[in-house]
Amino acid sequence: MNANTSHESLRQGRSRGWLRSREALMKIAHWIREHQIGAFFLVTFAIGWGLGFSFDAVVNRASFLLAPLAFAALCGPALPGIIISALSNGHPAEGTRRTHWIAFAAAWAASALVFLAHNTVINKTPPSPIMVSLVLVSVVPVAFVISAAYSRLPAVKRYVSPLIRLQGAWGWSLVALVAFLAMALLSMWISSILGRQPMASQQLPDTGLALIGLVAAKFLYQLFFFNATGEEAGWRGFALPSMQSHTSTLGACLVINVFWPLWHLFLWMAEGRPVFSLEYWAQTYLELLPATVTISWIYDRSEGSILVAGIAHAAANTALAFFHDLDWPVFVGRSALAALLPILVDRMWKKLPRDHPAVYRESALVGLRSEAVS
Repeated sequence: MNANTSHESLRQGRSRGWLRSREALMKIAHWIREHQIGAFFLVTFAIGWGLGFSFDAVVNRASFLLAPLAFAALCGPALPGIIISALSNGHPAEGTRRTHWIAFAAAWAASALVFLAHNTVINKTPPSPIMVSLVLVSVVPVAFVISAAYSRLPAVKRYVSPLIRLQGAWGWSLVALVAFLAMALLSMWISSILGRQPMASQQLPDTGLALIGLVAAKFLYQLFFFNATGEEAGWRGFALPSMQSHTSTLGACLVINVFWPLWHLFLWMAEGRPVFSLEYWAQTYLELLPATVTISWIYDRSEGSILVAGIAHAAANTALAFFHDLDWPVFVGRSALAALLPILVDRMWKKLPRDHPAVYRESALVGLRSEAVS
């Protein structure tokens, strides 16, 4: 066999290998398009748990060079929605790359400023050149998710755009902002009336404008890096509307509440919580179910605004951060009663109409595919 024949055989072998790989990827893409809900949960956990080790390294071993992986893990629920939407897109690209890159740069700068403000105001860590450089790299996944609202792919833009627009739901954004704070204050009042815990036992870290600054820094940090761009863009922005095209809101909430707490495993392990205790998980699932129902109800009522759902989630976590000594049994009991009200009033055990804005996601993507095929 001469050299030319050998090179030709090698080239053909590489070509066949490339074709087989391409065929396998096409089959995976087809499966994802046809099983969007299942694919969402699989990819979400692959990203979150696959990169979750970085949290322990950053939180407990000060391995800050792994911070970009931790930020990518936090975006775990949002990234699968973007991937599935891109694979399901049936329309040609629209707009210009310049608009998308401008949006990315703006989101990148805003994310970095929020992180640095939180580090300075909450953690009392003054900025340094090394820290700023690391932050600029770490916030890239968050900026990517936000800028997807200006994606040239119509399906991706349709999916992510409710993350940056209130869609006329200003009133519901106010409800989302104050609802969980009101619940926390009500729980404290009830606990005080019952003689379990006096309201004076809750000590705030500051007062006046200083307290407002602390609350704003914590809220924006939660909104950008945990609750809106990562969790709510996935759980409520993609999973909930996709499932609501098949089942009721309450049914979808029960399914989401199976996966939502479990996704936090990598984060809670890094925080030292007893994640290997069955009692811990039983308690956690019962505690988070009212929050799942309440945030999902707010999402539906705001006509599918990811931003409003993110505001509700961030406001809840911010309230818990400042009132961390709540009488937990009273708080959970009151949360359960608060979740029961919308279930009964809105009959959440019934399916929403197919033309409801919070149900369009999967059916819209299928429509795009059908239109592309025809």
